[in-house]
Amino acid sequence: MKSRLDFSSSVVLAVALGGLWSLPARADGITITGRWWTPLGVMKISQKGKKVTGTVSWKCKVCPFKRGEKVFRGVLLEDSLSGRMRYCLKGKQCKGDGWAPLVMLVAREGRVLSGAAYFKPTECRIGGKGKKEGIVMRKLRRRPKKPKPEPKPEPKPEDGQAAIEDEDGAMEAEVKALDPKDYEKNSGTWQANMEAGAQFMNNGFFERARRKFRQAIDLDPTRPEAFNGIGVTYYARNDYDEALRWYKKGLEVDANFGDAYYNMACIYSLKKKPNLAFRYLHIAALNGFVQPKVLAEDSDLDNLRSDPRYKKIVQQMRRGAR
Repeated sequence: MKSRLDFSSSVVLAVALGGLWSLPARADGITITGRWWTPLGVMKISQKGKKVTGTVSWKCKVCPFKRGEKVFRGVLLEDSLSGRMRYCLKGKQCKGDGWAPLVMLVAREGRVLSGAAYFKPTECRIGGKGKKEGIVMRKLRRRPKKPKPEPKPEPKPEDGQAAIEDEDGAMEAEVKALDPKDYEKNSGTWQANMEAGAQFMNNGFFERARRKFRQAIDLDPTRPEAFNGIGVTYYARNDYDEALRWYKKGLEVDANFGDAYYNMACIYSLKKKPNLAFRYLHIAALNGFVQPKVLAEDSDLDNLRSDPRYKKIVQQMRRGAR
């Protein structure tokens, strides 16, 4: 096994893994049909076999797209979705739209899509782009109707207390996002646990490291580094399926965490599934994993080096490292 634990001032855990990985749970049979919250607003996704299309469900406030207009298309392959998402240009003297290529992980049994898209450089603002290059989409469900309250005396017009109920058909995310602000007070203790976990990892005490990383997650479940750390501890004990599960958890909370995408690419390279391996290498590069030296030295990727796409990935990372 080859591993690297790299902590910066913000305690970022980056891992380059070697050795044999087992195949992750497949996304076959999972349907993502339904309404989704996306950076463009609410989208209606339809799935026929492995082909996926998305249209504007409600009025799009981000871009001037009409209801029913196609804004998303892609193809499912095991646990990933590769395709394109539409965007618009915003700002003074900016107009028009385009399609951004993207790769997304299908998580939470098809209830969360987490990944990244590539938007062409422009001086205009991009409608439909998330923070950095990361994009998260969450499947929606009907919000349960609240029970009717007991009758109350009719309020007087001047008291301003007349109740306003949610409109019928209101929706909510099946898997809701957590608010990082709720955990800011724990930042110091979170960092101490991460540093202790890293020290245990470096000394080969994997179960102790795992306990520290779990404590870090309890202190702040909105950061991906501790999830990634737990994945490393399971990898060290040859429990590859469990390691993969924790990497995915990290990506669910932060679609910009490129290290976990890189680790998943290593899995598919070792399983001789180059299409999936290159999908995740591409998304890792989009999310800031710009370490061509790591690629060159990682034996996990030996199965990919003769493929023309490998050279393109290396070039992409070199450009990002400048």
